[in-house]
Amino acid sequence: MTDVRFFNTYEPVSPFYRDLIPLLSARGLDAEVVLSSREYRAGRKPLEESLGSDRVGIRRIRAGRGVVLGRSQKLWAMLTYVIGAAGSSLFGPRARLNFFLTQPPLFSLWGLVLRWLRRQPYCCLVMDVYPDVAVRDGLLKAGGLATRFLTYVSRSVLRRADAVIVIGRCMRERMEQHGIASERLHLVPNWVNDAEVQPVEHERNALRKELGLEGKFVVLYSGNMGVSHFLDDILETARRLWELPDLVFVFIGDGPRRREVVGWQERFDLKNIRLLPFQPTERLAESLSLGDVHFLSLRAGFEGLVVPSKAYGALGAGRPILYQGESTGEIARMIEEERIGSVVPLNSPDSLTSVLRRYYDHPTLAANEGQRALELNRQKYGRQHAVSEYLRLIEKLLGKDVDQGN
Repeated sequence: MTDVRFFNTYEPVSPFYRDLIPLLSARGLDAEVVLSSREYRAGRKPLEESLGSDRVGIRRIRAGRGVVLGRSQKLWAMLTYVIGAAGSSLFGPRARLNFFLTQPPLFSLWGLVLRWLRRQPYCCLVMDVYPDVAVRDGLLKAGGLATRFLTYVSRSVLRRADAVIVIGRCMRERMEQHGIASERLHLVPNWVNDAEVQPVEHERNALRKELGLEGKFVVLYSGNMGVSHFLDDILETARRLWELPDLVFVFIGDGPRRREVVGWQERFDLKNIRLLPFQPTERLAESLSLGDVHFLSLRAGFEGLVVPSKAYGALGAGRPILYQGESTGEIARMIEEERIGSVVPLNSPDSLTSVLRRYYDHPTLAANEGQRALELNRQKYGRQHAVSEYLRLIEKLLGKDVDQGN
């Protein structure tokens, strides 16, 4: 029997497994991670190499090899994962606690099945709220029969979970509106590994030198370019400010909206836009420190459904955040409460250009806000704070006493 079994199609973008599971092992707890054999993104060494321990088992559900490319490969990886993960957890060794992350969507229903059939408790970590995200994406019709049914299933599973973890206040408020008991809700923000991400000064940043960015003011977008992100105005701002020779917009990552960046760059022949792939873990500190300002965005209607984890990379690198989205979201609240950046409304390229020009003209503003961001990460949002909360919750669900000395 294993103590905790984790389910998610791929390894999360956050360092969730790599930071949490070694501490579970150190406390004498056995963990199993059930993953697809495919990867969501490149640039990280295999999880097996990071979690080398007799107390950790990694079960790969066969679906081919390499990074998933395109919708058909993602659907195949998801289908094979559902079948393989369900079968192994139903007929294989028992688990004292089943821990479901967000992918595949609504697979946490299997937790309810395992409770009925094998009397195993389960908890859910909600990083994206389904089926609501699919409705916003246009994949499901609002108010349609399928949407109503999936909504009923999702709410039923969450209401019956032994614990529900959310990553933002806006998400917690939405869960409470859906009837999730407040005593079962736990707010634990995402984080970055402080040992891997720390500020790298421009003059010591080898990646900056390799990319020819010495002496440049860099606006950095680092992470997934997904359907929930809004890039229209930052691209228009790049077009408007193209005449500033030392201002560069760097986009690092991939996703369905990357082609919009490529198209805009080619359409206006913009030399101030640079596109890079995801960077390897060993260069993450240099990568996140490229920017003088980090840009984040979220489309209207996605607040409370997702929380951009890119923000925590900016905190770890000690950089201010320029956020474009609704003011009710977690990241917007954090920025305004802690004075670590600026919040700009959607569909307002004039405001975005004005705010960005202010950072460009007054570099000490970015430096001061970045220093506050770094202190905030150390005091409130760092790895130790988040992982400690997970340890307390997991040990509580397992019926163990928390050893405060560890």
